[in-house]
Amino acid sequence: MLVYSLEMICIIAFALSGVLVESNRGKDIVSIMMLGWITALGGGTLRDLILSVDMIFWIRDPSYFWTALSSAIIGFFSITHIRKNSLNKLIIMFDTIGVSLFSILVTQQLYSAGYAAYVSVSMGIVTAIFGGVLRDILAHRQTLFNNTELYASPVILGCCLYILLVHLQVNITLAALTCMVLIVSMRLYIVVKQIRFPAFLLLK
Repeated sequence: MLVYSLEMICIIAFALSGVLVESNRGKDIVSIMMLGWITALGGGTLRDLILSVDMIFWIRDPSYFWTALSSAIIGFFSITHIRKNSLNKLIIMFDTIGVSLFSILVTQQLYSAGYAAYVSVSMGIVTAIFGGVLRDILAHRQTLFNNTELYASPVILGCCLYILLVHLQVNITLAALTCMVLIVSMRLYIVVKQIRFPAFLLLK
């Protein structure tokens, strides 16, 4: 129940982060509603399509669908209030927590279900970041593929570390919590320090 509640909070944060994009100024409510919904659910939808599951997660459990949609609508009407207050920073924090939560939970679930490590890690990454990628594409912003920000790197490291810890027979709950904390800490540090890839890791 706790995990489910956290998932819903993070879905709300993802949806609001889609609404808060600066280039959304002037867009109509339907566009904003769809953008928030895609940001919140796009990564998990792509994951389920790749894995060819019987039913996409927000069809199986409509709570995800309605939470994302209603959050985007609420965000549309309260955007001025959010921008003027510290709620903006709170949303960024929950967005970061959401990235860590979904990436590790999906990696954990798939690996426990017998999927190969590379599949589990890949789907954890897709679930966590591809909603944001779709958001940036639709909002005409730079995506993580078009800049040198280390956005995905903490997620990749955290998911890989989880697999390693499980192989070392660390308790799966402890391993998951450790990796989530690592992703959140690294992500916040990168944002505050504005760390980017060094020149030798950039294509000449």
